[in-house]
Amino acid sequence: METPILHTPLTSSEREARKNLKRKAKALKREQRERQKLENRMRLDKRPEVRMAAKIAKNCKHKTEINMVNTSGAVSSSSSTTELNEGEQIMSQDGISKMDPRRADRVVSLTDMSLKAFSLSLISHPPSSIMELDLSHNCLSEIPGLSQLKNLVSLDIRRNEFRSLPQSLTQLPFLTKLNASRNHLRPSADFLVLLTKPPLPSLQSLDLTFNKKIFTQSLSDLLTQSLPTVALYITVTSPPPPGAYIGDSPGERDPMLLRSQLEPFTTLQLRHRLVKTFGHEPYSNYGAPPPGRVEVMALLLKEYEKVGPARNLVRSLGSPVPARDLELIRNELEAWSDRYDKFQERPMIKASKYMILRSPTEAEEKMIKLGSRRAHSAIRKYQQNLSLWDAAKAAMATVDEEFANAFTGLAVTKGFIGSPHIDTTNIGPFWGLSIGDFDDGTGGVRVELDPMTVCEVNTKNRLGRIDGRFPHFVAPYDESKTRYSLIFYLTEGKVQPKTTAVFGNIIDY
Repeated sequence: METPILHTPLTSSEREARKNLKRKAKALKREQRERQKLENRMRLDKRPEVRMAAKIAKNCKHKTEINMVNTSGAVSSSSSTTELNEGEQIMSQDGISKMDPRRADRVVSLTDMSLKAFSLSLISHPPSSIMELDLSHNCLSEIPGLSQLKNLVSLDIRRNEFRSLPQSLTQLPFLTKLNASRNHLRPSADFLVLLTKPPLPSLQSLDLTFNKKIFTQSLSDLLTQSLPTVALYITVTSPPPPGAYIGDSPGERDPMLLRSQLEPFTTLQLRHRLVKTFGHEPYSNYGAPPPGRVEVMALLLKEYEKVGPARNLVRSLGSPVPARDLELIRNELEAWSDRYDKFQERPMIKASKYMILRSPTEAEEKMIKLGSRRAHSAIRKYQQNLSLWDAAKAAMATVDEEFANAFTGLAVTKGFIGSPHIDTTNIGPFWGLSIGDFDDGTGGVRVELDPMTVCEVNTKNRLGRIDGRFPHFVAPYDESKTRYSLIFYLTEGKVQPKTTAVFGNIIDY
């Protein structure tokens, strides 16, 4: 018969010690849960203020734990032995030694420091301990030493000057999140190979939004197909989303509609107008992504509706051209129209005929940049219309002799209608002249003077100076009558700053 085991009653001090152990165990579990919550906030919360608060809280906890170890040795030896020493490695299945990702617990932020160059010396922690690296809002175009951050999980390089992604990304086996928004990335062969052949092994989230050269639906489809397990973010503007624009080109838009007159602006310019003209809150570079073009345009049109049904219309008169020069130009234009029965070099603009003549100097520049075939074509066309060029130049000299010797391009049109647009290749203001039997006071060039005002420049038998880098279009006229126009412009030389849209006295209607 077995002797029964007698349980000796615990003394009061032993009972108190056991209670203390239970309390410590509960406290340790509570701290582990809080630590996990902080890590989740740092990884998942998109609000920068929440992430920063979490980092500060975690650093405070880390310092408290160190103090506890140094003063009382409260952390048990069993918990410390489960951690690998700094620099200790593990063997992966393919036999390659890697740092244990559990040792990467550092979050390093070098955001908004105007950095033009990166160096590992900027980081005080060992490279293998870095889990998240934030280099956003700087002036960086490369990251030397990135491959040494073997345990990096998250990399933020948004709002920098990268034209290509760092090739060393392929040497980061644990990288799951890459934010490369608002850079100058291009869909080059190197860019596509880096992301797709083979894809980055652990990547789960890739943000390429607001890179001007990465904007097509076809590229988005290609990357989505090549990276099926990655959450991909791209700002697709081609083809534009439904409602982003009315009409496929300036020539298809009713120039009398306010929206048509605003369409030449970029989405960013429209957002600035909401802020500067109508007092909307500015978009934060550190917050959520800004609204798209559809929403921005709708908000802007609503603000204009509150002001009134139409913008103010004022008038300006160009400089008169001598009758002798006008007669010579009219004869040349009629001969040009007869030579080119169907001649439309700019189909996005609504005109029955549109031809661009380039000066010999500009044609030679095109020969260097574009190749001899296109340049020879431009020179041949110039030679065929040399008398028209000379007549236009002589008329220009009566108003501005310096510009007559400097302009590099001449746009010759017949039946130009509406077509609100911006001249993106011009480096300064242009001069415009119109000739025909259309009524005087109609068919001028309308240009936005300010957000609330449009100015119509009378170019009938007159040369008017206008900055085409502001939205402009042809004012209404009787389309059954003839209207020729000559536009003298500059595309080579020193860029002139934008100042005012109209050069001349303004007359209120």
